[in-house]
Amino acid sequence: MLRWSGEFIRYVVVGVATNVFGFLLYVLVTSLGVSPVGTISILYPVHIGLAFCLNRKWSFSHRGRISTTALKYLMAYIGCYASNVALLQLLNGILGYSHVIAQAVAVLLIALLLFALQKFWVFREQGASVPRPQTS
Repeated sequence: MLRWSGEFIRYVVVGVATNVFGFLLYVLVTSLGVSPVGTISILYPVHIGLAFCLNRKWSFSHRGRISTTALKYLMAYIGCYASNVALLQLLNGILGYSHVIAQAVAVLLIALLLFALQKFWVFREQGASVPRPQTS
């Protein structure tokens, strides 16, 4: 359990650091006259790549094949993007909650989902089994 909590704390630190860094770059680049959509189109792949490197090395100490791991990481992000859009549609479009509240809920849920995907699928060591609940 201690390993999990350490990994989760490092994952949160990476997430906060890369998002703050990404936001500051976003402000800088848009202040230079680049459109918001153009800026995000440039920075999003940079953000994902940086987060991948930091999570792989520091958060999860993964030593597996980088090509397979990178593909799984990208697939996880694509799936979470689709989940984010679906949550926004449900919470804002159908249920009528503010888009700000809907996105705040989505960010929290997606962050937890991404941690689970990275822990048990993307950065899972070869031969490692997923822990199963113990029965009494």
